[in-house]
Amino acid sequence: MVMYCISVRTGLEEKFIKAVQTMLESPESPFQGKLYFLKKQMRLKTGKEYSEAFFPGYIFFETEEKDPSRLRCLTSVSGFLRFLPNTSDIAPLKEKDLGIVTSLLKFGTTIGIVPVTFDENDRIVIKDGPFKNIPGKIVAVNRRNKRVNIELDFMNGMKIVGLTYEEVHRQVVRD
Repeated sequence: MVMYCISVRTGLEEKFIKAVQTMLESPESPFQGKLYFLKKQMRLKTGKEYSEAFFPGYIFFETEEKDPSRLRCLTSVSGFLRFLPNTSDIAPLKEKDLGIVTSLLKFGTTIGIVPVTFDENDRIVIKDGPFKNIPGKIVAVNRRNKRVNIELDFMNGMKIVGLTYEEVHRQVVRD
């Protein structure tokens, strides 16, 4: 299996997936595969929970098709913008990016509320869940709303993702 990243118009991710799934289920389909749109679970101060896009505009396509030129038929689907990193030279995700996506998918397509820990320097440590082994840098913490922004090196650039966290603890640093 290989995985490709497709950039689509933000807000049209689910519509794009439905259109492509219809195409893939057709007997004339030149290949098979599965599409993933990652979401994150968020919580308002009022306690109401909702989900939103984790990587807005990014769809991940897992397939056994190893000839990227055959994937060009997806460019005609409404909402398609480009293959990442380059539509003219379609390539599957590199090992590092594939590792991030597959690690996140182990927890399903919706990333839940993330447990975090704070040490005496207010540096956050991810204790469990989909970010446990993914290197990232915490760029902002909002304790009042229980949210944290994480900077990830993904798809040849830095992406900042906002997450809601569930548990906050002080971690004692021992010498």
